[in-house]
Amino acid sequence: MRRLSLVIFFCGAALASCKNDSPATTPQRACGLTVWYHASDAAHVEVVGSWNAWARPGAVLERAREDGWRVTSFDLGAGAYSYAIVDDGQWLTDATVPTTSFHDGLEVTWVSVQSCDAPQLHVDGVTATPQGQATVSASFLASRSGDPVDPATLTATARDGSVIAASAFQVDPATGKTSFSVTGLSPGKYVYTLRGADTRGRAADDARATLWIEPRPFDQRDTVIYQIMIDRYRDAGGALRAPTSPAGRAGGTVDGVRAAVESGEIAALGANTLWLSPLYANPDGDFPGADGRAYSSYHGYWPSASRALESLQADQASLDRLISAAHARGIRVLFDVVPHHVHSANPYFAAHRGDGWFQHPDASCICGSPTCDWSTHIEDCWFAPYLPAFDWTDPDAADQATSDVVWWLDTFDGDGVRIDAVPMMPRGATRRIAWEARARYGQPGYAPFMLGENFVGQGGFQLLRYDLGPFGLDSEFHFPLMWTLRSVIAQASGSMADIDASISTGEAAWNGSGAVMSLMIGNHDVSRFSSVSSGDDGGDTWTPAPQSVDPLVYAKQAMALGLTYTLPGAPVVYYGDEIALAGRGDPDCRRVLPPESALSSLQLQTRAAVRALGAARTCLASLRRGSYRLLHADAEQLVFARELAGEDTAVVVASRSPNQIAAVPLPGIAPGMYTDVLSGHSLTITPPLTKIDGAPFSLTVYVPASSACAGTPPSSH
Repeated sequence: MRRLSLVIFFCGAALASCKNDSPATTPQRACGLTVWYHASDAAHVEVVGSWNAWARPGAVLERAREDGWRVTSFDLGAGAYSYAIVDDGQWLTDATVPTTSFHDGLEVTWVSVQSCDAPQLHVDGVTATPQGQATVSASFLASRSGDPVDPATLTATARDGSVIAASAFQVDPATGKTSFSVTGLSPGKYVYTLRGADTRGRAADDARATLWIEPRPFDQRDTVIYQIMIDRYRDAGGALRAPTSPAGRAGGTVDGVRAAVESGEIAALGANTLWLSPLYANPDGDFPGADGRAYSSYHGYWPSASRALESLQADQASLDRLISAAHARGIRVLFDVVPHHVHSANPYFAAHRGDGWFQHPDASCICGSPTCDWSTHIEDCWFAPYLPAFDWTDPDAADQATSDVVWWLDTFDGDGVRIDAVPMMPRGATRRIAWEARARYGQPGYAPFMLGENFVGQGGFQLLRYDLGPFGLDSEFHFPLMWTLRSVIAQASGSMADIDASISTGEAAWNGSGAVMSLMIGNHDVSRFSSVSSGDDGGDTWTPAPQSVDPLVYAKQAMALGLTYTLPGAPVVYYGDEIALAGRGDPDCRRVLPPESALSSLQLQTRAAVRALGAARTCLASLRRGSYRLLHADAEQLVFARELAGEDTAVVVASRSPNQIAAVPLPGIAPGMYTDVLSGHSLTITPPLTKIDGAPFSLTVYVPASSACAGTPPSSH
């Protein structure tokens, strides 16, 4: 768990104040602050911090080891502190600590120091079986007094209020190790809050244990996301009518989303994660857009209250029902959060517009205006004159914006967040949010999913890399690949080899970050892929693009979505893309989802193709977790393998050529009979060249014919 490892580093063995003079009977919790830094022998290094108003000279970091590491310790009380390492006059952040704040315009390290005056519970691990049995292991870490746990005080409380009593715990007071087991759990997610006290009655800081009862342990590489704009999806009665104004409210609710979860139609796409549009309360009425037209806040990105639900879309009970329904079916839920700005009607703005919480409180810097260009002011401009941007260099604003995000996870049992407008905030913002969420909910084998939106162009690989990594985001949207798929497939421009270049360049750019990138063909901010394919994506975005009747448009849609399901990463399906819904840019790309009765045979066929992709990805571990290896790429075909030790290799063939039969090498692929898991067609792989029939704009996924996944593809209904 990241929280424990971080705090232990803060304390370290050198900090005597963390330990009792007499031997402790139980391991003690970490506290205080210890700073390690590697420097040359000649360097003068000191630590300065907020605990003494940044007084200079600071505490000198003396050489502690022969390998150049230096160390110093501070006996600090519980609380938040900031500090900097000053190396020969240069102010630096501590590279071993994930979180930062600001002092006099400089980015410095931010830490939350723990108290030694109370014990602590820490979750060591969770095991669970599909049959509903689970065991939670934890450690009781003593306060500075060293008093052991009182076994009679241990409890674990589930979110539904049920309590596991002390009698169910196995305890070793000498080591502080404890565990409890539960049986008979139905499929779904369970969060237990562990509490206890020491033998002097001092209550421990509690801990949370998250477990899932599901067919197999989940890995973030297994993620398939279905993106829903709630207002435009459905209500409790089903399909919606289009709003009178394209930028008006259509009336979608979380009850409409729940109905789709309960019917199984979302899971049928292979989706195991929901990304819900923001659920904050938003202002009534219309507001001017950059084009001078009137827009409502149906989308949720204008929070008028940061800890309240949009009553037109959800209340506490209806959202709880949706989350419960999703979790019971193994579906995670991501909340879309907006830590960059609020609406001017938000009470935060009235209360804090003059005390440093907001950038340019006079609304003098609107993004893209002549005096506030995007390139220079991306971190301090406002999206619109009524959307004040937080100043993340202000510690109180940073505290509030961070705690607001965690509130959504706490209150509604979320499984992660999609963070809006990542590049418009300092990197410390996303790292602080990620750290707070992981500190609260992270444990071995489980962490909330941190997904960020960084809208970049086709070559923006390094811009994406900047926010990824163990200290940062788990995932960002692979915009470079999205633009490539639109060019190569939708517009039939460039070469199929460009897709491999986008994947390979990306993997090199974020190598070592541990990121699982989110792959998509479109979202709520760009024209629909199908309209790009049909050439109808241009023009007035308030004039609906026609729904194409060209089979080629639907073939391109299935092929592009097929690549997001088979290339390394987490597929993201924007609602309606599974039926190739048409749409120009915002607001047309956010049109209501049509009723089932209105879908054409081409739309039904496209959805069937996506369902087959979902089934293939669910079945094939190699598609979810395997390595990517290019087998062949030219102007018209891309052939690659997804390989995982001990699992069936998948050979993916993507072709845009018109009925061209190509003989291609498939190095390292065992010869034999293979089956396309999407269509059931067979292919004999023979060295040195294998003939592949590439239908125009097609994608096939071949596995050995003996594979358990080479069964009958799903039907179109």
